[in-house]
Amino acid sequence: MTETFVGTFRPRRWLRSRHLQTILPNWPARRARVERRAMPMVSASIEMLLDCGDGVTLQAFHSSQTKLGREPGKRVGVLLHGWEGSADSTYLLSLAQTFFDQGLEVVRLNLRDHGATHHLNRDLFHSCRLPEVVGAVQAIARRSTRARRAGQLGRIV
Repeated sequence: MTETFVGTFRPRRWLRSRHLQTILPNWPARRARVERRAMPMVSASIEMLLDCGDGVTLQAFHSSQTKLGREPGKRVGVLLHGWEGSADSTYLLSLAQTFFDQGLEVVRLNLRDHGATHHLNRDLFHSCRLPEVVGAVQAIARRSTRARRAGQLGRIV
């Protein structure tokens, strides 16, 4: 991002509050609209429990084009939520549906202890647990490779 862009962007007056900008994306009316729009992608989702190595299991949701009778996607988008989010966060559902509409297979990954996954692992989440996320993406890639060989899936993006 350039200094020029940062210096020239001005949101509308009523949107200038950083607090309001944080709250609005999760406003119930917006959430309901996003959930309705994401119904095709969510209905095509199956839960996956991924072995990430070192005894760690992470949950993911794979939305496959084939569940809706379409050709398998040629690419797979793996989406990670932000701090205190989950695979069902409004912004993640919105992005996932956008990718799904573009023909991608979509995998929404829950980090440790996010969503309803507290029972999967003994230790608690913290931000230095990146190797387990790498392990999850590797597990997704292995599944993708097997599925691609069977003509069911594309490459990880």
